[in-house]
Amino acid sequence: MTKLTSKIVLSIVLVFSLFTVGTQSAYAALFDPLPFEDRELGRNSNAYLAMKNRPTTQEQQRFIQEVTPYAVRASEQWGVPASAIIGMSILESGYGTTRIAYYANNLFGIKVWGFNPANAWQLKGQPDEDFERAIPIIENLGTDRIIFDESQRRDNWYRQFNSYEEAFNFLAGTLLQNQRYGFAREKYQTNLTNGMSIEDASRQYLFDIAHAGYNHLGGSYYRDAVGRIMNQWNLFEHDRRDNGSTKSTDGSVFRDVNGHWAKESILFAAEKGWLNGHSDQTFRPNNHLTRAQAATILSNFLNLQSEGTPVRFNDISTNFWAFDAVNLVAQNNIMNGTGNGNFSPSTNVTRAQVAQIFFNAGFYSQPAQGGTRAFTDVRDDHWAVVAIETMRQEGIVNGYSDGTFKPNQPMTRAQLAAIIHRLYENNELK
Repeated sequence: MTKLTSKIVLSIVLVFSLFTVGTQSAYAALFDPLPFEDRELGRNSNAYLAMKNRPTTQEQQRFIQEVTPYAVRASEQWGVPASAIIGMSILESGYGTTRIAYYANNLFGIKVWGFNPANAWQLKGQPDEDFERAIPIIENLGTDRIIFDESQRRDNWYRQFNSYEEAFNFLAGTLLQNQRYGFAREKYQTNLTNGMSIEDASRQYLFDIAHAGYNHLGGSYYRDAVGRIMNQWNLFEHDRRDNGSTKSTDGSVFRDVNGHWAKESILFAAEKGWLNGHSDQTFRPNNHLTRAQAATILSNFLNLQSEGTPVRFNDISTNFWAFDAVNLVAQNNIMNGTGNGNFSPSTNVTRAQVAQIFFNAGFYSQPAQGGTRAFTDVRDDHWAVVAIETMRQEGIVNGYSDGTFKPNQPMTRAQLAAIIHRLYENNELK
């Protein structure tokens, strides 16, 4: 070998070495280290953790916005609850920030058992999960600090997907349809037909698949763990395929509004198409409204039209289900952002915010003047005091029998139905 050839080879080796070290350093910088990355700080259990200091609230919201359309389409095609598979993706992938999600788009921890299988990514350093054969150990540094011979493993390969959408389609269309889990889908559909609420049916579905082996911690754990996430983000809303009907299959009205104080307003608003019922013939009058849901209802009620350049928010992507409605209420200055360029679509809208919304829309003859306040819990310096007092004087919003308005309490579907019914009856929109 000539001196020139030797130099070229050495240069290539050095470049490759630097690239390898740089890649490993970048990998380690994102996540808490594994034993083969750091002999002192590395832990095998770190393999399952999300990225350091991640995800932020904004990243959580963006993740949900991104995956929801995939889950809804998968639900419509294969009959599994969208809320459940969104919640599963959040729990299993840390909102898309685990190693498996980051490097393989695998949001559900779906494995491919075997030695160097095709279309799979290896999670090196994870604890030994092969209970049938011993995995060779290169060095044992102590509990949770084992360096394995990764070339001799078949228990830490995970299916690699090209996209999140592909991951959802495989989960809903293949894995959850097989002989082991397919019964849970049939049971879910039967439960809905027999009148079980969507919330309970979705949670039962989680129990059934976990009990059948999807999660080794069991049905009760999985139902409760994913269920908390579903409640936190109101994911059940994505299971509700609105039919716009105010009647159930037997010709009666919503089966959960008889005797409700806002029944007349609910039926009126539903007949107008401003608020819809759900596929199980319920209205759920006491459910809270998110800001995205409120934006959708308001854009329908006010028949808002686009005012030119779209208003963009950091936490609202163009494929978000309420993108058009949010844009319309923002363009028309009906609802504004919550600061830092965000809209906070999954945050509940409060009673004070709703009063301000209708004040912004101009539903009053004249604004309230300073003076005696009607509500004991709305101070003169409250940010929405003028809106609340004005809407009270106009007969649009009411307080409670104890003299309070509860401005920070979330608005319910029934309360909003009553408000827009009053507005209509006041001839504002006739």
